[in-house]
Amino acid sequence: METDVSRARDRFLSGADEPGTDVRQTILASWERSRESGVDADRILAPFIRDPDLETPLVRSAAPVLDGLHEQLRGEAVSIILTDHTGLVLDRRGSTNQMTQALDDVQLMPGFSYAERFVGTNGIGTAISSGLPAFVDGREHYTGELGKFACAGTPIRHPVRGTVMGVLDITTWSQTPGPMVTALASSTARQIEAELRNQTGQRELALVHEYMRICQRTSGPVLALNNDVVMMNDALRHQVDPAEQQILIGYSIDMMRVDTRQMQRTVELPSGRTAHLRYSPASMGSALAGGVFRIRIERSAPTPLRLLLPQRSTLLLPGLAGSGPAWSKAVEQCMTYFVSRDWFIVEGEPGTGKLSLLRAVHQHRSPGRHFRVVEPPAGDEAAWRAELAACLAVPEGTVVLTRAHELPSDLALVGAASRVVVTGTPAPMLRSLFPRAVEVPALRHHIDDLPDLVSHLLRQLTKGDEVTCSPSTLAHLARLDWPGNISQLRRVLATTIRRRPRGVIEVDDLPPECRSVTHRRLTPLEALERDAIITALADNDENPTKAAQAIGMSRATIYRKIRQYGIQ
Repeated sequence: METDVSRARDRFLSGADEPGTDVRQTILASWERSRESGVDADRILAPFIRDPDLETPLVRSAAPVLDGLHEQLRGEAVSIILTDHTGLVLDRRGSTNQMTQALDDVQLMPGFSYAERFVGTNGIGTAISSGLPAFVDGREHYTGELGKFACAGTPIRHPVRGTVMGVLDITTWSQTPGPMVTALASSTARQIEAELRNQTGQRELALVHEYMRICQRTSGPVLALNNDVVMMNDALRHQVDPAEQQILIGYSIDMMRVDTRQMQRTVELPSGRTAHLRYSPASMGSALAGGVFRIRIERSAPTPLRLLLPQRSTLLLPGLAGSGPAWSKAVEQCMTYFVSRDWFIVEGEPGTGKLSLLRAVHQHRSPGRHFRVVEPPAGDEAAWRAELAACLAVPEGTVVLTRAHELPSDLALVGAASRVVVTGTPAPMLRSLFPRAVEVPALRHHIDDLPDLVSHLLRQLTKGDEVTCSPSTLAHLARLDWPGNISQLRRVLATTIRRRPRGVIEVDDLPPECRSVTHRRLTPLEALERDAIITALADNDENPTKAAQAIGMSRATIYRKIRQYGIQ
């Protein structure tokens, strides 16, 4: 049988249309995927990641199971291997020096990836590609260097979501009976899943306990969530429609970035009401099990000026795109304050389009009038103050002061002939001058506007309609989290059209930072981690070493996370 498979493999690698009937269909399909990926059939070229993350639920749950199995197999020519969902080897247990050295020779050890697209047909990579248990024996391996081994890989699935978290692989010498090895791999994977269920159950139990505690103390709306669960009481379901529920969930995830007890936030809802959120972390020992939010909904005072504004005001403003409720709310508020000539603050994450919104509203309400953006002083402050005074003296103009937290606290603004708007959070002495505030939503909070934004940005970047996105590409972009918001979307599209200057953009045309999360959207806690790293990098001049120190992460881990999340 081994000789027949070997001959079939040789025919396949030589380009024969029909390698023969001696090869199982699952193996043949894997060979074809390996060839399409350009895998070297003669040698192992597995990529290496130094210091893989070992502080994960998968590794913690698997450790006692692997310890027990390793003890039972002591002295046997068998190696037990654990990988993550990408095929990256996280742990390896072996009892004989001969087997350990043989696996080292083919780079099947912690830190190396055994994904099918790198190494070809093998128990780990083929199990991941197919989503099913895979047994690969001897010359069934695509790469010749693995011909001496037999390996059985079984996917380990998340106990709630059902997604593949990793693979448990049993590797031994070729010609070992397949059913025995496959059964051992399968039973071990099921034991790890049971440990994961236990850990997940404890986490959910801690969240439910905190949720019930809060619900017993209030009759108002309550929301609780973590990676796997979203819970809300009847009060929230009855007072808030599903669209606004999603908005509240998005802002709740943002609030969980800061580990501050009883943190509070106010959110303007598209319906015109105001939601006040109060956050209580749910803990399981020293670990975060999720968050519970008490929510108070109140109706905003009616604004007569709203009657003067069109229902979909974004359609009237040049240079803007989007008409979703969250974005329209911000546009409407800006329009209202421009009509009333109020000074106001514009808040929002970097890259959300704050300046573009202000410029468009100014051009709509005061075409031809003075519009000036002033950044905080970077050098001669006296000269900066003189220039600012000249801008403020222009009648009927608009002056936008950016990065308000960096502005001098003794700034003289009273008596200005121009309207003044600030972006960011000004010092308390200045804040009293700005009675109104507008929050521009993060892109993930108005992702329904993404198709309009993509079309708008592509027209800007190409000066026409030469490039469009396919429906599958738009759907893929909508699944991303966009920590850099519209600025990041614009940068992604600019990078893409350098490769695809005309025609239809497909998913494969997108840059790596988009393809890195092709199969799933980040969980809430992963998004929090990614955002924390981005914030730390921004606060430390994009120096990874300083950023790692700031958030208590090792230098090796932050570099791996930067690659993992596609942070640039």
